[in-house]
Amino acid sequence: MYVIRQAFKAVQHNPIASLSTFTTMVLSLMVLAAFSLFSLNLNLVLKEMQGELEMAAFLSRSANFQAIRTEVEQWEEVEASRYVSPDEALAELTDRYEYVEKAASLVANPLPPTIEMRLRDPSDTPIVTNRLLQIPGVEDVEDGSEAVQSFLAIRDAIRLIGSVLIVVLLAAALFAMVNTIRVAITARKEEIEVMRLVGATKGFIRAPFLIEGLGLGISSGLISVLLVASSYFIIVNRLADRIPLIPFLKDFGTVASVCLLMFSLAVIVGLVGSAISVSQYLEEA
Repeated sequence: MYVIRQAFKAVQHNPIASLSTFTTMVLSLMVLAAFSLFSLNLNLVLKEMQGELEMAAFLSRSANFQAIRTEVEQWEEVEASRYVSPDEALAELTDRYEYVEKAASLVANPLPPTIEMRLRDPSDTPIVTNRLLQIPGVEDVEDGSEAVQSFLAIRDAIRLIGSVLIVVLLAAALFAMVNTIRVAITARKEEIEVMRLVGATKGFIRAPFLIEGLGLGISSGLISVLLVASSYFIIVNRLADRIPLIPFLKDFGTVASVCLLMFSLAVIVGLVGSAISVSQYLEEA
């Protein structure tokens, strides 16, 4: 109880520093949570786009269609494939563009037999393309290289920005926590010296400051979780009504996992920041 009372006294004696740290941590955690949820939603959109990215291998009319498709389906990079005959391709084309039907009736069907494929990972596109071109009977390959490169560039950019953002915001929160605990230690410097003279252990001296850091971490984590969880579903539901074509993440479990991670980071920052300040003081004293 003594340790807990001292921790609360430290917060009361340094309200500006404590409030500043609390605000910094809440804002940092909310930005991290917002970016994480944005990334998850963007990944959901990209995953749907990925499902629409297909490759097409154009075959000669003398090729063994079934044998080529059987070989392609055995490749681990290929998730699904289907054979499209020239007649099926022409029917799909005329269904999509009505004006083609009249032109098609005047000439022989020029469309080649085709095997359409969907890959598990778009980054495997160059590998599959080179492999297809080495198969006898494959005359050309349409791999959607530009779309694949755009997809991969967006995915890599998200990962890079996320990594940088995590480091910067956590460093800012940790720096604020270290400074707050240092102010609390400085304010109680004489008291700490008396405690050391009467034989107080390092653990007993550390405890109030660790409790203070833990309390700031828990409180900022809880407030961040409440704000993020309550606002996210309100924003997503409104956007879903206005933009029905875009898929939004509405899984409560996933959002709860993000919130739990943010809360855990807040607790870790609180403990680590206070531990760093106390350790530095004890080494300098």
